[in-house]
Amino acid sequence: MLPRVRAWLRWPVLIVAILAGGEIAARLDDLVRYDVPFLAPLDVGYDLTVRDSTTIRGRPFGRFKKVRLNAAGFRGPTVTPAARAGCVRVAVLGASESVVGGEAAGTEYPALMQRALDGRGCFEVQNAALSGFDLPHLTVLWNQWVARWSPAMVVVYTTPAFYLRPDAPTYPDPPTGRARKPKWWTPRLEDRAPGEWSLPEVVQKWIARRDIERAVAAHDAGWEYQEVPADRLARYQGDLDSLVVAIRGAGAEPILVTHAMRFADPMRPSDELELLKWQRGTRATGPVVLAFERAANAAMLALGRQRGVMVVDAGARLTGRQEWFVDYIHFTVPGRAVMGALLADSVAALAGRLPPTRALSDRVTP
Repeated sequence: MLPRVRAWLRWPVLIVAILAGGEIAARLDDLVRYDVPFLAPLDVGYDLTVRDSTTIRGRPFGRFKKVRLNAAGFRGPTVTPAARAGCVRVAVLGASESVVGGEAAGTEYPALMQRALDGRGCFEVQNAALSGFDLPHLTVLWNQWVARWSPAMVVVYTTPAFYLRPDAPTYPDPPTGRARKPKWWTPRLEDRAPGEWSLPEVVQKWIARRDIERAVAAHDAGWEYQEVPADRLARYQGDLDSLVVAIRGAGAEPILVTHAMRFADPMRPSDELELLKWQRGTRATGPVVLAFERAANAAMLALGRQRGVMVVDAGARLTGRQEWFVDYIHFTVPGRAVMGALLADSVAALAGRLPPTRALSDRVTP
């Protein structure tokens, strides 16, 4: 029996040894590439965000791999409660399109906007965006935290498709409890495992269609939007207006930015997979997702005219350019560069038109 038992144990021991070796290699790789201590926990959610009694925000001096946050928990240069005399502070509010990680950290469009503004006066760009944040979350974040840092201008690049999710965005309750720090032994190898994106395209399409069909089948008839939902569009515009009012109420000037996507009109057949991936997170058909995007941009332009707010039409500038997107809405480095330059021109133009007391963030905040 002993030789047979040894044979049975050989494969489990070999598998454990392979996994342990992979975990050690992953930790050594993080140590060499990102200066992450071998025995330190590594968790993007905990390392880059903190929750207090009012909101979830960037963690002051947070770091995750190549991402480095400053004293306010923003991606940007060293920050103090008020900008330097004669310097225009610009805050950026947005979701995952405004942040990147890994080796690409530091190439976010706000960072490239900062570079484009260098030499055009004293500008300080602070990126307060957080992945997954819709307009209500951004409004709370602005009111409870970002406004304290006295920006003169606030760039708002929000994601309309959040309003096509099964549950519409709502204003969040104050966070309860603190996030627990992960244990040092939390595996890092899992993050390096190949994901769905590594499968053949035909398999990815099948998975996406299956998930969509299951979601539709789990709900009553009419659950899936077959046309742009007027109530969700009105909620988007109302929430956007509330954020504009909040920004101006704090003495800053908003700059609204229409949303861009990779899909041309008409859509290219090569983009079918990306649309399926986008549709999967919503309760709308693919064509409705695209139509809602266009309707939301039109609503933003209308709100800009109504409120006298600058609107940068990034949607018109970038939409349809496959080479500027890694997926349906997130930018490649060249796409971020175009976005950064476009916003830099708008920020510089608006700074020249604002009264000095508004262009120069010399207010003192607690």
